Amino acid sequence: MKKLFGLSFVPLNADLGLLCFRVVLGWLVLRYHGWGKLTGWKNEPLHLPNLFALDGVRKEFHTFPNYLGLGSELSYTLVTWFETFGCAMIIAGLLTRFNALGMFITLMVAWYFHHHTNLSGPNSGEVAFAYGFGFLLLFLAGAGKYSLDRKFGF
Repeated sequence: MKKLFGLSFVPLNADLGLLCFRVVLGWLVLRYHGWGKLTGWKNEPLHLPNLFALDGVRKEFHTFPNYLGLGSELSYTLVTWFETFGCAMIIAGLLTRFNALGMFITLMVAWYFHHHTNLSGPNSGEVAFAYGFGFLLLFLAGAGKYSLDRKFGF
């Protein structure tokens, strides 16, 4: 009974777990947040981004929220970089710790300033908070054995 509920018959593989976690978390942010910021939204309430366009850049580059006083343009560039290209690199396991730290900071800024630390109710920041700590896990643990970071020695 202890063997059954302890799942000791399933081998532990932290590196495989990190690979799955990297791919799923990176894909969710890339697909539902980053790509739309870059290409614009075909239907924003449904999180349907345009496939290929730069409408997001045209619409948001000069109007993006400037919570840290860096300017709308730099804020947009950093957030869009980390949510698109940074997440694609996390999926591949390339410069994972750097990009995960950037995503953690981005999401904590969003949770604090945009969602006002709400974890429930209207304008809930629950997803930003949870995703942020997922990226913190990747920053602290690294990409694992199945990554380009391991291949290139980062």
